[in-house]
Amino acid sequence: MPVSVALIGADGSGKTTLFNALTRGRGADGVGMVDVPDERLQRLADAVKPKKVVAAQVRIADAPAGSKAQRIGAAREADVVLKVARCFGPEPDPAAELATLEVDLAITDLATVEKRLELVEREVRVGKKAGTEELEVLRRAREHLDAGRPLSELSLEPGQRALLAPLFPVSAKPAVVVANVDEALLPDGGAAAATLGPEAVVVPARLEAELVELDPAEAAEYRSSYGLRAGGLDAGAGGLITYFTAGEPEVRAWPCDRDSPAPVAAGVIHTDFEKHFIRAEVTSVDDLVAAGSMDALRAAGKLRVEGREYRVQDGDVVFFRVGR
Repeated sequence: MPVSVALIGADGSGKTTLFNALTRGRGADGVGMVDVPDERLQRLADAVKPKKVVAAQVRIADAPAGSKAQRIGAAREADVVLKVARCFGPEPDPAAELATLEVDLAITDLATVEKRLELVEREVRVGKKAGTEELEVLRRAREHLDAGRPLSELSLEPGQRALLAPLFPVSAKPAVVVANVDEALLPDGGAAAATLGPEAVVVPARLEAELVELDPAEAAEYRSSYGLRAGGLDAGAGGLITYFTAGEPEVRAWPCDRDSPAPVAAGVIHTDFEKHFIRAEVTSVDDLVAAGSMDALRAAGKLRVEGREYRVQDGDVVFFRVGR
């Protein structure tokens, strides 16, 4: 399945303009599919010469701005959330817009955590020791959320975070803050964008929506003249990485969560791959391009063999060995 990205933002934030830019105007009913451009994919294809080349795909949903419930629903269904804030026009206050979005997500999770907390507290009182660790995590989460802070900022061990996973917390999802600016404020976005912090991605959505109508080379020239990097809209995959599979039948890019263990990354291809994972044979794009094929690297003993604990890295080229 493709990675799902939700665009959320206040009325007038320009998120629908950004949606149209990302989907090149080909979205329908607020949903569109986007191929993620990646020059590494073409380099692999040129070296391996496969029958088929498949880019990573992202499903983008434009959440209705006026409905809090629909905004939360879109965020809950997504793998990644893009929070769009207006940094153009009269008296922009993007920091306040962002704070409102984050409080809405935190309040939603707070209600879910409190409901679960009541149940676990009763279980622990009657002697269910297995709930003790979950109780501690839930109490920490409640305190954190009660302060209006997202669960993504709560420091937890992987095992502790797994205890919250069944609650499907929306504020724990990977997120990218987008400062939607006027092109006159490029390249840094101006004072309003600066209030969102250095991690915010500066995007002139209106300009990008116009550039997608141009020839790619011409659009790249325009971006360069404004001091924008090519592919500046690729922030939709925030919190994600891309790994590749490469063979004669197909060279393909696969998006997955950053720091995913190898079996979880394999599960992006097929759920059975995660269940029956044995090992991963791993190389880099540069090494595979130089060698020409995975078989050549394997014959030269240059493929790394990694186990279940290996964390797949951005740009890895992987061959998964799976059982039946």
